[in-house]
Amino acid sequence: MSLDIASVRFAYRRNTVLQGVDLSVAEGGFCALLGPNGSGKSTLTKIIARVLKPADGTVAFAGQDLLAAPRRDHARVVAYVPQSGAAPFEQTVREAVLLGRTPHIGLRPTRHDREVVDDAVDRLGLTDLRDRPLSQLSGGQAQRVLIARALAQQPRVLLLDEPTSALDLRYQIETLQIVRSVTREEGVTALIAIHDLNHAAHFCDQIVLLDGGRIVADGPPAEAYDPAVLSRVYGLDVLVNHGENGVEVRPSALEPAPGVIGAPAAAGARTAVAAR
Repeated sequence: MSLDIASVRFAYRRNTVLQGVDLSVAEGGFCALLGPNGSGKSTLTKIIARVLKPADGTVAFAGQDLLAAPRRDHARVVAYVPQSGAAPFEQTVREAVLLGRTPHIGLRPTRHDREVVDDAVDRLGLTDLRDRPLSQLSGGQAQRVLIARALAQQPRVLLLDEPTSALDLRYQIETLQIVRSVTREEGVTALIAIHDLNHAAHFCDQIVLLDGGRIVADGPPAEAYDPAVLSRVYGLDVLVNHGENGVEVRPSALEPAPGVIGAPAAAGARTAVAAR
């Protein structure tokens, strides 16, 4: 089973954002959507989530047309974590996470539903806050509630639109670790729109780089991170280091000049390449 996106186009009035995007993500894959602001990352996640309707194209999972499926069926497959969101009325953390069970609940929540909710709350480190009103949470805490709600939905496809932007470094790492474990242990397919290239390289097994609404790179980090392409897309020279711990990207302006303390001992000791 895989998530298959074919020929997806989208425009805000006359501003074309996505230009015939074709993408496939394997079951259990963790795919990073990268690119500068306006490249189409968030728009693509919103189309899969059916927040936006494409002008053309298809989105399918395991052969099921996600854009044409009944809303309840779609919600049983796809969970979406927006960049931010406000509760429609005053809720506690636990009540907000319980909303993730909506596609599965009959007349009322079962014991299993509540167990799933408590597990999601615990996973996101929200146990001590579960009875606190959302209005009393920080922005980072509220974002973790949204992620817990999505996990409680028990989807087959998990969409995250810059979920770590409001989190401090500790919770950024912990959140990405949780998503990676969900993909590997539960076979969930995850797509994350993210700006941090190094976090994406460390946690994700597939990198999709968007530029001007088109995919310009698609593959594992070691293959997708081409310094010439990255330099062109982001508008600055970058270095790509291939080391024992994986791939690292850094602006070449941060590289010490030869002879300066901290500079590489020899040209051959560095596997990075600068794009000029």
